[in-house]
Amino acid sequence: MPNRLRLGTITSVFLLIAALFGPATVLAASVVSQGFKVTNSFATGQAVALNGDTIKLASPENQNKLYGVVISQQDATINLNTGVNQVQVVTSGPASVIATDLNGVIKSGDQLVPSPITGVVMKATEPGKSLGVAQQDMSSLSASYQKQTVKTKDGGAQSVNVVLMSVAVNIHDFQPTSPTTPAILLPVQSALSNTVGHEVSSVRVLIAMAILVISLISIFIILYAAASSSIRSVGRNPSAQSAIFMSLLQVVGIIAVIFAVSFGLIMVTIR
Repeated sequence: MPNRLRLGTITSVFLLIAALFGPATVLAASVVSQGFKVTNSFATGQAVALNGDTIKLASPENQNKLYGVVISQQDATINLNTGVNQVQVVTSGPASVIATDLNGVIKSGDQLVPSPITGVVMKATEPGKSLGVAQQDMSSLSASYQKQTVKTKDGGAQSVNVVLMSVAVNIHDFQPTSPTTPAILLPVQSALSNTVGHEVSSVRVLIAMAILVISLISIFIILYAAASSSIRSVGRNPSAQSAIFMSLLQVVGIIAVIFAVSFGLIMVTIR
């Protein structure tokens, strides 16, 4: 606790002096970090959480104690509590963090949270403690991607990309905003969510409904055309019943294909 008080006091004094006598750009470019004595090795760019008086790699399990990003000694503009065997951790300001696209490709402005890969962050989609905001698109760094395999919830394996990218560190609580699902779609959303075992967003529900409506309209048009054609054929040539029956079987086959394709598209959409 005394160390934290000294850190806050020294930082406040520095910022006051910089504001009175230095240009505004000094504040924007300054990176304040705190040193921690550690026994394990940490890599530059790893996200860390507080673990008593020391630090450990950040993960979803210790997200509430998220603290900052590991940087090298020379990268800190203000380097406090320096000493032997110390790791510098940025708690506020620009830094480079190791990120993954496990939860979707990160874009500039996305909130970042700890991923199941310890020390690595990912795009935030659920409420929780955020490390800060991404300052660049992950896709722009595709040439530097490194592949890593992680276990999925169902026990399988998934290959993801990992890369070092810029972030504005600012530890805070993140609450995502999502479009409100219309009341008429709530039963459909609930049914689809129960089918796949996780909550389906309103956007995906709308897409799935659009696919279903288009397929039903297509089937209606095909059935109407087939029925009209069959009636006219029977009226002109009553002996052509076998040919008409075969045509109707082909129509049934086409409808079955449309149903199968529509079902596949809907399942891909809601997963």
